[in-house]
Amino acid sequence: MRVSLLLAPWLLLAALGAEPASAFDGLRAPAAPSLVVAAQAKLFHGVGVVLGVDKDAGVVTIDHEAIPGLMDAMVMNYNVSPKTLAAGLQKNDRVEFDVDGVTYTIVKIAKANKAP
Repeated sequence: MRVSLLLAPWLLLAALGAEPASAFDGLRAPAAPSLVVAAQAKLFHGVGVVLGVDKDAGVVTIDHEAIPGLMDAMVMNYNVSPKTLAAGLQKNDRVEFDVDGVTYTIVKIAKANKAP
């Protein structure tokens, strides 16, 4: 009889269609990443010197200054998209570029003035 008294409140709640309160009520799993994040990728502006160009692969090696909000100064290989952005670039060209902060792909690049 003791067991049935303990179950009585639960049975009543079930009959009324209510669910008992839980310590997990109101908690939700974090939203899964979506393509919306990729669509909102931020572009960052960089300045540097071209150390190498692989036009067929669409890769440019740049010794760049710090890119505020993205990374410190360093030498890095960047993919360029489209690959045709690499056309006309040569070793020792000073360039300004925009890089996607998610994929680290250069989406815009142009020769800069020689003076820093």
